[in-house]
Amino acid sequence: MPSRFKRVALPCLALALVIPSVEAFGKDKHVHGAVTFNVAVEGNVLSLEIDAPAINVLGFEKSPRNDGERQAVASVDAWLSAGRDIAGVPRAAGCRLQSVSYEAPKLGRGHADYRPRYVFRCDNPAALEWVELWALRRLKDVEKAEVNVIGATMQRQDSLAPGSLRVTLK
Repeated sequence: MPSRFKRVALPCLALALVIPSVEAFGKDKHVHGAVTFNVAVEGNVLSLEIDAPAINVLGFEKSPRNDGERQAVASVDAWLSAGRDIAGVPRAAGCRLQSVSYEAPKLGRGHADYRPRYVFRCDNPAALEWVELWALRRLKDVEKAEVNVIGATMQRQDSLAPGSLRVTLK
């Protein structure tokens, strides 16, 4: 039982300690053009969180003023709440979307951020060698994409080059 504890509970504890600190550190940080992805692998579970300014998701941050902007908000809400075309992994990993946690930000006069979270369950986590952040294809004017990766045996931060989508998980 102690080895199972070390293998399962300790990484969970690490995630519980690190993810809130990443959120707390970046909570007031709102930089147009900069998005952050938090990726965690725990056993057969892959978790992905996106933290992006509304301007990089919608193209604007204020309340929608016309039908085109209202349609853009509806389209983004449908995309982010469905969890499709967010990320890709090796087919051999057999990952399926398990849950989505998404609440649309309140758009008004000030800054707004999108922070959806996705959880995937993978049949063959040993094949989970990389993740492609497909969401970057739909985000607008991203100048900097940071990726925080946490796994059972590692923790690191990567910066993706413009046009790059793939992050290694091992």
